[in-house]
Amino acid sequence: MRIRSFAVVCIAALFVAGIVSPVAAESGDKQLRFGLLYSSPTDDFTDGDLTTELDSALGFLVGFEFHVTDMIGIEPTLSSTSFDLSVTEPGFPTENGDTDLMALAVNVNFHFEQDSGLDLFVGPMVGYAFWDDINLDDFPDSIPTDDEFMFGLNGGLDYPLGDSDWSFNVGLSYLFLDLTPENSPVDLGVSPFQLR
Repeated sequence: MRIRSFAVVCIAALFVAGIVSPVAAESGDKQLRFGLLYSSPTDDFTDGDLTTELDSALGFLVGFEFHVTDMIGIEPTLSSTSFDLSVTEPGFPTENGDTDLMALAVNVNFHFEQDSGLDLFVGPMVGYAFWDDINLDDFPDSIPTDDEFMFGLNGGLDYPLGDSDWSFNVGLSYLFLDLTPENSPVDLGVSPFQLR
Protein backbone atom coordinates (compact mmCIF):
# COMPACT_ATOMS: atom_id res chain seq x y z
CA MET A 1 0.00 0.00 0.00
CA ARG A 2 2.86 2.40 0.77
CA ILE A 3 4.39 1.74 -2.67
CA ARG A 4 1.09 2.56 -4.36
CA SER A 5 0.63 5.78 -2.38
CA PHE A 6 4.21 6.85 -3.14
CA ALA A 7 3.71 6.08 -6.86
CA VAL A 8 0.49 8.10 -7.01
CA VAL A 9 2.20 11.10 -5.37
CA CYS A 10 5.14 10.89 -7.82
CA ILE A 11 2.84 10.63 -10.83
CA ALA A 12 0.72 13.54 -9.63
CA ALA A 13 3.83 15.68 -9.13
CA LEU A 14 5.11 14.90 -12.62
CA PHE A 15 1.67 15.52 -14.10
CA VAL A 16 1.49 18.97 -12.49
CA ALA A 17 5.03 19.66 -13.70
CA GLY A 18 3.85 18.77 -17.22
CA ILE A 19 1.09 21.38 -17.12
CA VAL A 20 3.39 24.20 -15.98
CA SER A 21 5.77 25.72 -18.53
CA PRO A 22 9.26 24.34 -17.80
CA VAL A 23 11.32 27.37 -16.80
CA ALA A 24 14.57 25.39 -16.52
CA ALA A 25 14.37 23.95 -20.04
CA GLU A 26 16.14 26.20 -22.50
CA SER A 27 14.54 24.61 -25.56
CA GLY A 28 11.13 24.33 -23.88
CA ASP A 29 9.62 22.39 -26.78
CA LYS A 30 6.15 21.05 -26.08
CA GLN A 31 4.07 18.45 -27.87
CA LEU A 32 0.45 17.47 -27.45
CA ARG A 33 -0.26 13.93 -28.65
CA PHE A 34 -3.70 12.37 -28.93
CA GLY A 35 -5.40 9.60 -30.82
CA LEU A 36 -6.62 6.03 -30.85
CA LEU A 37 -5.07 3.33 -28.71
CA TYR A 38 -5.14 -0.39 -29.55
CA SER A 39 -4.43 -2.56 -26.51
CA SER A 40 -3.68 -6.29 -26.92
CA PRO A 41 -3.29 -8.30 -23.67
CA THR A 42 -0.59 -10.98 -23.77
CA ASP A 43 -1.41 -12.76 -20.50
CA ASP A 44 -4.41 -14.50 -18.88
CA PHE A 45 -5.39 -16.43 -15.76
CA THR A 46 -5.56 -20.24 -15.82
CA ASP A 47 -6.69 -22.49 -12.98
CA GLY A 48 -6.90 -26.09 -14.17
CA ASP A 49 -9.24 -26.04 -17.18
CA LEU A 50 -10.67 -22.61 -16.24
CA THR A 51 -9.30 -19.70 -18.30
CA THR A 52 -10.08 -16.01 -17.83
CA GLU A 53 -8.74 -13.57 -20.42
CA LEU A 54 -9.27 -10.05 -21.69
CA ASP A 55 -9.81 -9.42 -25.40
CA SER A 56 -7.99 -6.80 -27.43
CA ALA A 57 -9.67 -3.40 -27.31
CA LEU A 58 -9.68 0.12 -28.73
CA GLY A 59 -9.37 3.19 -26.56
CA PHE A 60 -8.16 6.79 -26.52
CA LEU A 61 -4.96 8.40 -25.30
CA VAL A 62 -3.80 11.96 -24.75
CA GLY A 63 -0.30 12.99 -23.72
CA PHE A 64 1.59 16.23 -23.17
CA GLU A 65 5.37 16.15 -23.52
CA PHE A 66 7.79 18.88 -22.60
CA HIS A 67 11.50 18.70 -23.35
CA VAL A 68 13.82 19.31 -20.43
CA THR A 69 16.70 19.07 -22.93
CA ASP A 70 16.83 18.56 -26.70
CA MET A 71 17.15 14.81 -26.13
CA ILE A 72 14.98 14.15 -23.06
CA GLY A 73 11.25 14.72 -22.73
CA ILE A 74 8.78 14.07 -19.90
CA GLU A 75 5.32 13.00 -21.10
CA PRO A 76 2.36 12.57 -18.74
CA THR A 77 -0.40 10.58 -20.47
CA LEU A 78 -4.01 9.67 -19.73
CA SER A 79 -5.72 6.77 -21.50
CA SER A 80 -9.09 5.04 -21.38
CA THR A 81 -9.84 1.54 -22.70
CA SER A 82 -12.89 -0.75 -22.39
CA PHE A 83 -12.07 -4.46 -22.40
CA ASP A 84 -14.36 -7.43 -23.02
CA LEU A 85 -13.43 -10.55 -21.08
CA SER A 86 -14.38 -14.20 -21.20
CA VAL A 87 -14.32 -17.06 -18.71
CA THR A 88 -14.13 -20.49 -20.34
CA GLU A 89 -14.18 -24.00 -18.91
CA PRO A 90 -14.80 -27.23 -20.87
CA GLY A 91 -18.32 -28.55 -20.33
CA PHE A 92 -19.71 -25.13 -19.28
CA PRO A 93 -21.04 -22.23 -21.36
CA THR A 94 -18.62 -19.34 -21.87
CA GLU A 95 -19.23 -16.45 -19.47
CA ASN A 96 -18.72 -13.01 -21.00
CA GLY A 97 -18.23 -9.66 -19.32
CA ASP A 98 -16.35 -6.38 -19.45
CA THR A 99 -14.28 -3.92 -17.45
CA ASP A 100 -12.81 -0.46 -18.09
CA LEU A 101 -9.29 0.82 -17.53
CA MET A 102 -8.23 4.42 -17.02
CA ALA A 103 -4.45 4.71 -16.83
CA LEU A 104 -2.38 7.70 -15.72
CA ALA A 105 1.27 7.33 -16.69
CA VAL A 106 4.49 9.27 -17.19
CA ASN A 107 6.91 8.45 -20.00
CA VAL A 108 10.54 9.54 -20.02
CA ASN A 109 11.36 9.82 -23.74
CA PHE A 110 14.91 9.82 -25.11
CA HIS A 111 14.83 11.43 -28.58
CA PHE A 112 17.00 10.68 -31.62
CA GLU A 113 16.11 13.28 -34.24
CA GLN A 114 17.09 12.65 -37.86
CA ASP A 115 18.05 15.19 -40.55
CA SER A 116 14.76 14.47 -42.38
CA GLY A 117 12.80 15.75 -39.37
CA LEU A 118 11.89 12.24 -38.24
CA ASP A 119 12.02 12.06 -34.44
CA LEU A 120 12.52 8.60 -32.90
CA PHE A 121 12.09 8.16 -29.15
CA VAL A 122 12.24 5.38 -26.58
CA GLY A 123 12.18 5.17 -22.80
CA PRO A 124 10.64 3.81 -19.61
CA MET A 125 7.20 4.56 -18.23
CA VAL A 126 5.58 4.33 -14.81
CA GLY A 127 1.95 4.80 -13.87
CA TYR A 128 -1.18 3.82 -12.08
CA ALA A 129 -4.12 1.82 -13.46
CA PHE A 130 -7.64 2.60 -12.27
CA TRP A 131 -9.72 -0.51 -13.00
CA ASP A 132 -13.52 -0.40 -13.06
CA ASP A 133 -15.60 -3.25 -11.60
CA ILE A 134 -15.88 -6.49 -13.60
CA ASN A 135 -19.41 -6.96 -14.94
CA LEU A 136 -20.37 -10.50 -15.98
CA ASP A 137 -23.43 -11.01 -18.21
CA ASP A 138 -25.06 -13.77 -16.12
CA PHE A 139 -24.27 -12.36 -12.66
CA PRO A 140 -26.35 -9.51 -11.17
CA ASP A 141 -23.57 -8.15 -8.96
CA SER A 142 -20.38 -6.62 -10.30
CA ILE A 143 -16.99 -7.75 -8.98
CA PRO A 144 -14.97 -4.91 -7.38
CA THR A 145 -11.32 -4.63 -8.41
CA ASP A 146 -8.14 -3.14 -6.98
CA ASP A 147 -6.26 -0.33 -8.70
CA GLU A 148 -2.75 -1.32 -9.76
CA PHE A 149 0.73 0.18 -10.04
CA MET A 150 2.19 -0.41 -13.53
CA PHE A 151 5.42 0.13 -15.41
CA GLY A 152 6.71 -0.59 -18.90
CA LEU A 153 8.60 0.49 -21.99
CA ASN A 154 7.52 3.07 -24.54
CA GLY A 155 8.77 3.97 -27.99
CA GLY A 156 7.59 5.75 -31.09
CA LEU A 157 8.19 8.29 -33.81
CA ASP A 158 6.99 11.73 -34.86
CA TYR A 159 7.12 12.84 -38.48
CA PRO A 160 6.36 16.51 -39.27
CA LEU A 161 3.63 17.27 -41.83
CA GLY A 162 5.28 19.87 -44.03
CA ASP A 163 5.99 23.24 -42.42
CA SER A 164 2.94 23.12 -40.15
CA ASP A 165 2.94 22.57 -36.39
CA TRP A 166 1.25 19.18 -36.93
CA SER A 167 3.03 15.86 -37.12
CA PHE A 168 2.15 12.19 -37.55
CA ASN A 169 2.81 10.11 -34.44
CA VAL A 170 2.85 6.36 -33.87
CA GLY A 171 3.98 4.59 -30.72
CA LEU A 172 4.28 1.12 -29.24
CA SER A 173 4.47 0.27 -25.55
CA TYR A 174 4.48 -2.81 -23.33
CA LEU A 175 2.95 -2.61 -19.86
CA PHE A 176 3.55 -4.88 -16.89
CA LEU A 177 0.00 -4.81 -15.53
CA ASP A 178 -2.47 -7.12 -13.74
CA LEU A 179 -6.19 -7.02 -12.94
CA THR A 180 -6.97 -8.14 -9.38
CA PRO A 181 -10.47 -8.71 -7.96
CA GLU A 182 -10.82 -6.99 -4.58
CA ASN A 183 -9.63 -9.08 -1.59
CA SER A 184 -8.51 -11.86 -3.92
CA PRO A 185 -5.09 -13.53 -3.99
CA VAL A 186 -5.61 -14.17 -7.71
CA ASP A 187 -4.25 -11.82 -10.38
CA LEU A 188 -5.74 -11.85 -13.86
CA GLY A 189 -2.78 -11.27 -16.14
CA VAL A 190 -3.10 -8.48 -18.70
CA SER A 191 0.40 -7.20 -19.67
CA PRO A 192 -0.69 -5.60 -22.95
CA PHE A 193 1.16 -4.41 -26.01
CA GLN A 194 -0.32 -1.01 -26.88
CA LEU A 195 -0.23 0.66 -30.28
CA ARG A 196 -1.15 4.32 -30.48
